[in-house]
Amino acid sequence: MESFTRRETLALTRSSPGRLSYLARIGIVVPQKSDTPSPVTLLYTWEQILEIRAINVLRQKASFQTIRKIVSFLESCGFDKKLRDKHLVVLNDEVDWVMPDAAEIPRIMRVAGKNSQKTEGQFLLMAIPPLSDLIKDVWETACSSKVIDFESFKNRVKAHSDQE
Repeated sequence: MESFTRRETLALTRSSPGRLSYLARIGIVVPQKSDTPSPVTLLYTWEQILEIRAINVLRQKASFQTIRKIVSFLESCGFDKKLRDKHLVVLNDEVDWVMPDAAEIPRIMRVAGKNSQKTEGQFLLMAIPPLSDLIKDVWETACSSKVIDFESFKNRVKAHSDQE
């Protein structure tokens, strides 16, 4: 495993020694200690460097308290607590996570709310499926319906399509 010294990590992350110490103390980014007996060297992985950079970016708009809330929420809900691969949106002291979805329809979940609100875990966006899926669903419904005259339906849809 490739690792980086604390000095290299400070340079690569553009962080301060105090920030690295704080992140280690609160358990968000904890370096490994080298195997050498003396002097003890703290080592960071490439993934930890990316995590620190992500936290630095997030820190421009959110407090450390909010960042701790996000990590705690992700961990308590069984999600991966890494921030470096999350698409987070910060607006007015609230943080939303645009979650990837296999169906390519994004879901947005609130991961940190304002102090007085308990909104974490709420889904905020219900995406409408793509137009092609809506058309397919309507078409299948018309085909199987005993109420719809299918031939009339086909002609009306064709006429509507020709007008556009």
